[in-house]
Amino acid sequence: MAIARILITPGEPAGIGPDLVCILAQQPSAAQRIAVCDPGLLQQRAAMLGLKLRLLPYDAAQRTPQAAGELAVLAVPLRAPARAGTLDPANAAYVLDTLDRATALCLAGEADALVTGPVQKSVINDAGIAFSGHTEYLAQRCGDVLPVMMLATAGRAPLRVALATT
Repeated sequence: MAIARILITPGEPAGIGPDLVCILAQQPSAAQRIAVCDPGLLQQRAAMLGLKLRLLPYDAAQRTPQAAGELAVLAVPLRAPARAGTLDPANAAYVLDTLDRATALCLAGEADALVTGPVQKSVINDAGIAFSGHTEYLAQRCGDVLPVMMLATAGRAPLRVALATT
């Protein structure tokens, strides 16, 4: 059985998403997790959090599980320096670039899943880009495929909830 490949877009670079990706990478994974983002952003946030993080370049030919503290990265450069807690519309296009790259890989069959971090819709709109949310954006990128946003919990009694509307 092939190792699952899961793409992760951290979302707003000034938000909590990059922190969550760094924290997630501290756990080993039987799946290959690939962050689609700026590697410098993850290194900066890992250092801020006091976490060790070894970033590996994304290699489409290899599907390997990951050890604790290790994460593959498909590099997408920030448009402007990012500072935690300080929103900057200059990075709105970066956020959409990460979604576009990850969606394209999923549609091409190179990835099995896409996990998206939180975005700040107002910052994307402030940059002059019409954006109402992940669900609608991904629906547009996927053409005739109907996307469904799903929330999931872990634990003894996992729960998965798919929203009927946005």
